[in-house]
Amino acid sequence: MSMSTLDRISYTKRNIPVTYAFEFMSNLNFMQALWMTYLAFKGLTLVEIGLCESTFHVVSLFMEVPTGMIADLYGRKASRLLGILFRILYLIILIFVDNLAMGMFAFAITAISYNLESGADSALIYDSCLADAKESGFTAIQGKREVILQGASMIGVFIGGLLADIAYDWAILSTIVLFISAAMIGSFFLEAPYRRSQETQSLSSHFKGVVEVLRNQRDLVKIMFLGAFFLSTITTLQFYIAILWRDQGLSLTLISIGLLVPSIGGILAGLKVQRLTRHPDVVLKLIPYLITLLLAMTIIPYLNLFALFLLGVTDTLLYVSTTQWINERIESEHRATLLSVNSMAFSLVMVILFPLIGWIGDSWGLENAFWLLSGLSLTGAFIQSAYGFKQLKPHH
Repeated sequence: MSMSTLDRISYTKRNIPVTYAFEFMSNLNFMQALWMTYLAFKGLTLVEIGLCESTFHVVSLFMEVPTGMIADLYGRKASRLLGILFRILYLIILIFVDNLAMGMFAFAITAISYNLESGADSALIYDSCLADAKESGFTAIQGKREVILQGASMIGVFIGGLLADIAYDWAILSTIVLFISAAMIGSFFLEAPYRRSQETQSLSSHFKGVVEVLRNQRDLVKIMFLGAFFLSTITTLQFYIAILWRDQGLSLTLISIGLLVPSIGGILAGLKVQRLTRHPDVVLKLIPYLITLLLAMTIIPYLNLFALFLLGVTDTLLYVSTTQWINERIESEHRATLLSVNSMAFSLVMVILFPLIGWIGDSWGLENAFWLLSGLSLTGAFIQSAYGFKQLKPHH
């Protein structure tokens, strides 16, 4: 393709629709809400399931930055395509899981797939907006992505429950077919131009540049770790509540329907995210305390579905807001890597939190584990009020 042809291309018109289609297909994952019940069906205990999830996050800790640098140095498109191929490999391995070692191996593979996608996805979109001088539309695009992601997740969770009630293998094999389709769609991505200075042409020098950015912008570190903590409490509860409901005698179909509720909240928040985040200081002061309250409410009968709905709303608001603010404070040459560092912060929290809640659940019951989770969230809210989110108004 000649340079004159490239100059006439609208990267947003090409990459944004492809992104929407790619992410819809890649999030039609029929196992996304049922992997915990699947591992339990395979004979793993809650502690072993927690160790599988911890493996995911330990591998993520070590692989986030290297995969982010791959996206920065060799292209966001290549990173995203490799990511979906690793997800297919994970599902193939998952079919044969029958012990802890196999489970941990499968989750190590899916961690790498997640690492290759995280950072590269938002970087490709933001750089496409920059190339077309449309970066002000990034928040709206992120909101639409959340709508598509949550919508696809809703469909995937519902159909996955129906398929898994027949046979788990049906759900896994169907998802493999969907991911192959996603890879075909992803081949149409067009790499958006971004500055690659001489200093970022090697992995070691690129890493040094990322460290320097974090050292000079301490507020970024606060956004990453405090945001990761509150997002991880929501994620942990949403995973373990499926086990709680299963223990209470609900069918996989009913569990899947219940897990649609936070996705509905996420969709509605995604539609209005640009309006809801106009006053970021207010949003970030209230969200941590709201999350604490909602985590406690999920234990109370007749209030749990309402709480899950609002947790879906807060999850979307917090994720979109923090991603937007991080993008506004970094250069394109380090964008994918720093967004991967943001994901690494989430993994660091999950490595500790997820098996802790699993151990408490095995020892004293999941309801007590959820009370502990709410207490930890309240502690995080106090820390946030005292030390974090103080100078985070977006640049204009």
